[in-house]
Amino acid sequence: MKEIQQWTAVICLAALTASLAQSILPSGSMERIGKFVVGAFILCVMIAPIAKFAPQLRLSLGSGSGTADMSNAQLQKTVNSQIGEEAQKSVTNLVTAELARIQIKCKNVSVDMDTKEDGRISITKLIVTLEKKDAARAGMVQDDLEKELGLQTEVLTDGG
Repeated sequence: MKEIQQWTAVICLAALTASLAQSILPSGSMERIGKFVVGAFILCVMIAPIAKFAPQLRLSLGSGSGTADMSNAQLQKTVNSQIGEEAQKSVTNLVTAELARIQIKCKNVSVDMDTKEDGRISITKLIVTLEKKDAARAGMVQDDLEKELGLQTEVLTDGG
């Protein structure tokens, strides 16, 4: 209880100091910078007591069994999977939009991706399937997609 009283007293003194500092700041461009600094000061004063307890919280969380590590690994796996799915959707949307621009309808887009150790996603190949009627334009589509997207592209037609 004593710590909370001290904390509120420090916040009140910091607020008084901040209001005094703002009253003597010159108006104009320095006023905005001064308000930013005063706001950061008040935030630091409010957060400082929490920083004292943060190492203790971290130790108590770390002393648990390996279930936290397993759930973190599962969470990371799920996040990586979702990022990969969203990257594939994004590339698919780009391909569809580019093909719509040249008035070709794609049937399917497949994206071959690798995830590096540092979490980066690398797109190795793009496979686009067109309808049979657009088979004659496959080479032109491949060149256009490679030029526009900068990705190695393979264009197939439906049925071969």
